Amino acid sequence: MSTVPWIPSPKTPIEYLKYALGASSNDVVLDLGCGDGRVLLEFAKAGAKTICIEINRVLCNVSELVFGLHGLKDRLIVICSDFFSVDLSELRPRPTIVYAYLYPSTLELLSEKLEKELDLCTIIATLDFPIRNWSPVFVKSLVDENGHHRTIWIYINGFSNPKARLITEEKISLVEQTNYCPDTCKRKLFL
Repeated sequence: MSTVPWIPSPKTPIEYLKYALGASSNDVVLDLGCGDGRVLLEFAKAGAKTICIEINRVLCNVSELVFGLHGLKDRLIVICSDFFSVDLSELRPRPTIVYAYLYPSTLELLSEKLEKELDLCTIIATLDFPIRNWSPVFVKSLVDENGHHRTIWIYINGFSNPKARLITEEKISLVEQTNYCPDTCKRKLFL
């Protein structure tokens, strides 16, 4: 069982991510520890389908209620469970973007799970803390609506993770990584 407290994500970094990742109806956004669903709601407003994994039953209910009030309940799947116990490789539809606002120790524990269970080219965005031993394709610093400095770390599964660096023979420039995912993803990033 996870003991990560819910700390709401500020709106400014989420608005940036929604634009920078070009979120659209082609996306499925997974939030690991989604709390009240505020992050997913912003992506759903852009047309994305969303998956919330949240251990707290009250927060699961709040997410469903908020989406219902916005007329977006059809864009939300809620899994009320510990994200460590959910097999991400079995999620349908498949996530194209994963968001996590978690402690560094939790991200480190999750890193191998993300590497094994997410599809190649899945974008992983973390707020304030990096994934240890992963290489971000982009890092953005900004100031949120409360005047706090925030850092967004963006990774691409298959390029950023340690195992990918061991087996990838082809060199990809940083410019190519930050502007285009591989052809299988067909996503232009607006970083």
